[in-house]
Amino acid sequence: MAKAVPAYIDNQGALHSSPEQAALADLTRVLGRIGAEGGITWVLAKCIIEKRSEIEAIFTDMDAMAKSHGTGANRHG
Repeated sequence: MAKAVPAYIDNQGALHSSPEQAALADLTRVLGRIGAEGGITWVLAKCIIEKRSEIEAIFTDMDAMAKSHGTGANRHG
């Protein structure tokens, strides 16, 4: 008998079994191809998801420093 199962859709419309898998697919597309045949992209995307809180903290700190110096969050150098 058929049954309903949870599924998650990424930004391209593909179904995934977890929100993490959908986010991983989206992040992989944003990063583009890294390394030979794009083999590093998936590993890097997975690492970013796993280290999300640490990465978000870094961006929060960067934004605060940029704001205090009047440089804006998206300027480098």
